[in-house]
Amino acid sequence: MLYISFEQAWQVYLDAAARLPTAPAPVPPRRVTGLAEVVAGYDLVVFDAYGVLHIGGPAFPESLTALAALRASGKPLCVVTNDVTHEPHSVAERLRQRGYDIRDEEIISGRSLLPEILAPWAGRRTGVIASHPEDLRDRYPDLVPLTDDPATWSGVDSLVFVDCNFWEETHQATFFAELRRQPRPMIVCNPDVGCPYGERISAEPGYFAHLAAAEGLTEVTFLGKPFLPVYQRVLAAFPQIAPDRMLMVGDSPHTDILGGRGAGMDCLLLEWGFLSGQDSAARFAEAGLFPNFVAPSL
Repeated sequence: MLYISFEQAWQVYLDAAARLPTAPAPVPPRRVTGLAEVVAGYDLVVFDAYGVLHIGGPAFPESLTALAALRASGKPLCVVTNDVTHEPHSVAERLRQRGYDIRDEEIISGRSLLPEILAPWAGRRTGVIASHPEDLRDRYPDLVPLTDDPATWSGVDSLVFVDCNFWEETHQATFFAELRRQPRPMIVCNPDVGCPYGERISAEPGYFAHLAAAEGLTEVTFLGKPFLPVYQRVLAAFPQIAPDRMLMVGDSPHTDILGGRGAGMDCLLLEWGFLSGQDSAARFAEAGLFPNFVAPSL
């Protein structure tokens, strides 16, 4: 796994504005103590996973309590995540192992959109960057697993970028060298630039994809947050609930706020994930992205 600084991740997000959805109109964020203070005003709560429920290790105790209380109230919930290393049912199982009462069907991720996006690429020689490529090859046997060996890229004319959890510096070097040798279109299942992981920020597929796109090396199709199609899955799953009665709970302005508010939801941003240690108000202003509510924790 490769790591970057907060400032590196933030600058890539700022520089990528033209490739991201249009920012929603500013709102004055209201500071609250947590979810319980505002949840009565909504009929569905949509959670992010990394940075809200955990950061790669055990569950946040406050989040366990908040989600259990929500479940006890009978109010519906779901998780919209850019964790695409595994299929949604496996993401649900990992959350259950951390103590969360989450059902398989309550997980919505960019990986769920892959079949319809890949369909027009039938007949192409497509490479896949993933720590578990065998999971995808069970469904798409023609996908070519790509490594840091340039020979694996031979003849590949398009890419599916799932995750880079297994990457070392040599993988990054091969990725850029091969795209400079032959630019290729790319599907990115995880648009995150950086993700809080323990005390550090992991470099995610969005980081490398945006840098490559800035060089003119690729045309990118992003599948997860903050892009609308993944939120349309939420709207389709809960057709009886209007978007403005949905509350997105996240930790990242450029994914959770931009995506949730862009889909018509209100947003509660937690300050203990991606923005941990940052002046959140200053970062909102710098990005031009504002949540409806801000809280120190869930």
